[in-house]
Amino acid sequence: MKHASICTVSMLVTLYGALLAQDVIAVDPNLYHESLRPRFHFTAKSDYINDPNGLVYVDGVYHLFFQTGPISAKRWGHATSQDMVRWTQLDDAILPKDGHPAFSGCAVVDRKNTSGLQTGDDPPIVAIFTSWGQGQSLAYSNDRGETWTRHHENPVLMLAKDSQRSFPLSARDPMVIWDPAKDRWTMILYDNLNDKVLSNLARDRQGGFSFFTSANLIDWTRQSHLPGFYVCPDVMELPIEGTDKTEWVAMDWAQYVTGRFNGSKFTANSTPYPLDFGKNLSANQTWKNLPDGRIVQISWIRGGKYPKMPFDQQMSFPTSLTLRQIGDHRRLCKQPIDEIKTLYGKSASAERLEMPQSVTHKLDVGSNSVDVEFEVQLGDRSELQLSLLGTPIAMSRNSISVLKNTVYSDEPLSHLRILADITSIEIFANHGSKTITLAILSANHSTAIELTSVSGTSVVENIRLHEVTSCWNRSSIANDDIDNSLVTPVARERGVQD
Repeated sequence: MKHASICTVSMLVTLYGALLAQDVIAVDPNLYHESLRPRFHFTAKSDYINDPNGLVYVDGVYHLFFQTGPISAKRWGHATSQDMVRWTQLDDAILPKDGHPAFSGCAVVDRKNTSGLQTGDDPPIVAIFTSWGQGQSLAYSNDRGETWTRHHENPVLMLAKDSQRSFPLSARDPMVIWDPAKDRWTMILYDNLNDKVLSNLARDRQGGFSFFTSANLIDWTRQSHLPGFYVCPDVMELPIEGTDKTEWVAMDWAQYVTGRFNGSKFTANSTPYPLDFGKNLSANQTWKNLPDGRIVQISWIRGGKYPKMPFDQQMSFPTSLTLRQIGDHRRLCKQPIDEIKTLYGKSASAERLEMPQSVTHKLDVGSNSVDVEFEVQLGDRSELQLSLLGTPIAMSRNSISVLKNTVYSDEPLSHLRILADITSIEIFANHGSKTITLAILSANHSTAIELTSVSGTSVVENIRLHEVTSCWNRSSIANDDIDNSLVTPVARERGVQD
């Protein structure tokens, strides 16, 4: 009997050890170091992601929620950061319920406890989201986003067509902001007032934004409607560069207008203008409650290809938003947040490059994740080509073309900044007054950046090229051999080998 007990204990110890070993083996040593995983753009550990949701800042922590999973079972993933650059993925926050996926929405900190949901010393974080096929629902957290509880009165807002689960007809994607002048909340919601899909209009122009107000985040009253917009609504007040003035901006997933907003109604004073001139930027959302006053946007870079990777899709790099007067127009301008500098590794630079026709200059920091910035002077007939990650970018005095995407500038091209990160390229022309965002999958693994004068003479000045090192937790990354030594630029004639 004693012998049997010893054998039993021995078997249990062996089994426990095997389970521990199995658990260790289950952790992929290459997690966050896969060949196609972006180094400084957010991706999930695994699974498909799309719209960013619920961007909110709480006690020094930035929260990024995001759509993840198949469309029939969408849920809110969750990640946190202390700098909007280095992210830690947590457990999923809001799950589907009773066959209703948890679609996109926003989150607010209810500092005045208008909802009555606070149970401790900290104000609750309240998420407002589309419960697909049901309406707009609430979930709230009283422990700074660690756990979430659905409101017992969900849905808190249900419109006539919500049960249809129709993408062009059903309301969705609530964005809620605080109106300090009226001491109440305003919800901006994609809403189609038509009873059926109109065949003579594009799907993303049939609906618009409906505005609702509430004193408590639970009881909502319709106020107005702004036609001509599609999903992912956002409304914000932005500073006008070089002045002490501000103006309101309303945007959907693809376009924006400037105008006036009184908390109940938005009155546009401009025509819709594209948010981006690439083909991959979508589902924009902003952090609005940052202590330094910045409005910071992040988006989904849709349509990327990541063969044999555990993850699928990525977010854009966060950008700070402003308005700038350019001629007769006020343009939305986007620039990468300064926190990217904390990831800089190796660098290369050149102060001035004279670029007569057919001359090529090359810079290389040995990385396919880089931040490159320069000033440029182009003549009327000059064309300059920059190649990085195997992707040619053509520049003339008033245009930029890349992968069949062309943007024409309101003013001569004078400044260019590009973030390239293995599977994406983000171009910021003239300090972000025009942007092009692209998902790429290049068979060219060259890390070199080449500038070539295709025609005419160009001058390129103040070139700064920085390697952008990994934003992921070092303990999760295998074989990390970053070298911080400087790499200097190399110049050569076109066709001459190094």
